[in-house]
Amino acid sequence: MPAFDVVRRWKGRIVFDRDGHQIGPVVEIYYDAETDQPGWALLELDQTRGQTSFVPLAGASEQAESIRVPYERGRVWRAPGMPPTGRLWPQDEAALYHYYDLEYTGASLVDLDELQDGESNGVIDPLDDPVRVGPAARWLLDDEDPS
Repeated sequence: MPAFDVVRRWKGRIVFDRDGHQIGPVVEIYYDAETDQPGWALLELDQTRGQTSFVPLAGASEQAESIRVPYERGRVWRAPGMPPTGRLWPQDEAALYHYYDLEYTGASLVDLDELQDGESNGVIDPLDDPVRVGPAARWLLDDEDPS
């Protein structure tokens, strides 16, 4: 995993997939609650009018003035995203781990105590409904292999 002092310089840089296809610029960097390291980049997807997606930073590398991630562009484009001013909640992060087929222990779910069950965190899901804390799914993830 790249160090935080390296990753924080990545905001605004263009991200390319494993095959060299452009995905879009880094809008924000988020800490990974599971590892307490910079773990996720929120990307603005090229040519989508502000749509965003998360991509893990594990395995990402600098190449000149751009960033390369070890994922296929289509998979990143289909990944969950959120407004750049949103907070990446632990249950959202768990869904991202699942989406990218990464191991997740669930140890960071202690942040769930910050909101009451059913309270909105202000984020809108793909169905334009407020995303709420609780037992309901926060993102609708397709179980099909996106690669």
